[in-house]
Amino acid sequence: MGRYWHRQLGLWFGLVLMLVSVSGAILLYKNPLLQWQYPQLQLPYQSDLAVWGKVLDQLPQQEYGFARIPTPERPWLELSRHDGTLEYYSASGQLLLSRTLYQDWIGWSYQLHMYLFVKDWDHQLLGLAGLLAFALFILGLKISWPRHWNWRLWRPPAARQDGRRARHWHWLLGLFTLPLVGWTVLTGTVMVYNKEVTSGLAWLLNERLPAKAPQLHVDFPLQNSAWSLWLPAAQQAVPEGKIRLASFRKSANQPLSFRLQLPEEWHPNGRTQLVMDPQTATVLQLTKATELGPATQTMQLVYPLHIAAVGGFWYKLLLVAAALLVVLLWWLGLLWRLGRNKKSGN
Repeated sequence: MGRYWHRQLGLWFGLVLMLVSVSGAILLYKNPLLQWQYPQLQLPYQSDLAVWGKVLDQLPQQEYGFARIPTPERPWLELSRHDGTLEYYSASGQLLLSRTLYQDWIGWSYQLHMYLFVKDWDHQLLGLAGLLAFALFILGLKISWPRHWNWRLWRPPAARQDGRRARHWHWLLGLFTLPLVGWTVLTGTVMVYNKEVTSGLAWLLNERLPAKAPQLHVDFPLQNSAWSLWLPAAQQAVPEGKIRLASFRKSANQPLSFRLQLPEEWHPNGRTQLVMDPQTATVLQLTKATELGPATQTMQLVYPLHIAAVGGFWYKLLLVAAALLVVLLWWLGLLWRLGRNKKSGN
């Protein structure tokens, strides 16, 4: 029974896992690929927040969800509309590019890797895919784990037409690369169930989760903006950090919200949260990621590890290798299956 389910999962679900892995490898190089496909994004880096604030002030405030503040690796201002369209602006306020969800192959890769093309279900399909992947790994270990280890296990069989050589290499690669492939699947799955895992760890460690952001006592009209004042004020409130995200308000009594990255943080978007009164540009709440409990801080390491935001060139290359290994394992499994079917036909 275990062999049957491993073969079925490997053949059909393995194809899904392979596509998710390859699309993830592509997204590791998203920013350089965007600049390669759209040369207008090859810009000099502008660090003056007041300049970017003026660009934001020119835009209709109620049409956007959030803005990614430029970095040296991503020197453009990136805005997300409520329909998912991404807009890219220069420091002069010029619209350089507008990308819909499926406009290019990078967008297709993103929608596949994040949602399996079903965004309405959020990340639930991806979470199910992660659980099925672990079922596939466990079944594979169970049915192929040797009863007795000896040197003959490492010797490939003689070349035949029944796929035994493919089966041998499938087993050998699967055994020795499972920690690497399993690591990428584990971090991705934990991200999908981030809230549940964080709540569970916080309960085990008796940790209090961060408080919700306060509401404004006096409404501030949504159409009004002063980003050229707000952005420098937010930066001044946390001078050791860097502003990574700025969220547009959804209601008149909602304060401004910023995400900042502290020097000690691995998360490229930062998990330090600053809440500001838009009327006075005063800080209402500041939650530094480095001052949170161990459960929350541990969970905040998962995303940067999954996307190789830390670890440098070689770690990112390892994650790419993990994606290619999934492709190779699926191909070897298919060759084995075809060899078995051919033998049965003879």
